[in-house]
Amino acid sequence: MSIVKDRIAHFTVIVLLMVWAAFVQDYYQAASGPAAVQAAQTYTDNVYDPSIVASTSLQAMEDNFAALKSCFSGSSSPANPVAGMWWYDTTANILKLRNEANSAWLDVYDFANQGVPLAINCSRTVVGGTGITATGSLNGGNVTVGIAPGGVGATQLASGGISVEKLAEYQAGNALLIKEDSEGSSNSLSPIKVREFQLDKGGTLRIKFDIASPGPAITSYGRIYRNGTAVGILRSVAPGAGWATYSQDISGWEPGDLVQLYVHGTGITAETKSGLFRNVRIGTSNTWPVLRCGSLTI
Repeated sequence: MSIVKDRIAHFTVIVLLMVWAAFVQDYYQAASGPAAVQAAQTYTDNVYDPSIVASTSLQAMEDNFAALKSCFSGSSSPANPVAGMWWYDTTANILKLRNEANSAWLDVYDFANQGVPLAINCSRTVVGGTGITATGSLNGGNVTVGIAPGGVGATQLASGGISVEKLAEYQAGNALLIKEDSEGSSNSLSPIKVREFQLDKGGTLRIKFDIASPGPAITSYGRIYRNGTAVGILRSVAPGAGWATYSQDISGWEPGDLVQLYVHGTGITAETKSGLFRNVRIGTSNTWPVLRCGSLTI
């Protein structure tokens, strides 16, 4: 009896060795041919059939595991898909999942851009609301939100929602921002401040003023300063000349800056005044209130 058992065991070992040899031969032949390219997507549902040779079944198992391991990776979708099946699209570099209806592939992760695609079953849109525009699509990329033509009405703004600093800067123009038309005089031989205005906004201003000579021997001068520093052109009127109006667009103003007019004269003899001034005006194309304005008594 023991002899029979030994022969059966010996025969079994021989059969297993033959099966393994056949499998190795088939495997390397397949790996060198076109089938190796599709190994990551080749999947066999029935790997056990009495009519199939062992090497074929073992190769099918190997291919099945390779397909599962790589998420059925390939440049085209795998054959015979089922709901919940994975597919790594090597052309688009995107991991995909078969939908519940088994009718389409859903993008799950974009390896090229290292993020979750916006198109994952996304059918929502962005609605701008009153005074707001929204362009673009969540399915196609970015969505841009902006202010609609005509702007946002006061009813859409929270109290204190926009500060003065958020308003557009001044642009030079003829819309009157502030004026001080009263006449004054200077009795200084060096530049002295006679008018001053403090700004709430920066930008570019159109500044005008009139100066005149108080006597036949006096040349009078006027100039615009910013925070005590000359920024305007030095203007002058000849001795005994009447009123002259000067205008200049000056940029570089910041919130809180002081717009100042300095006046002086030369050639004072018996007269006590060195220069006359009036009609100091600041103009813009988009007016907002200044914080403070006033004149200086000299």
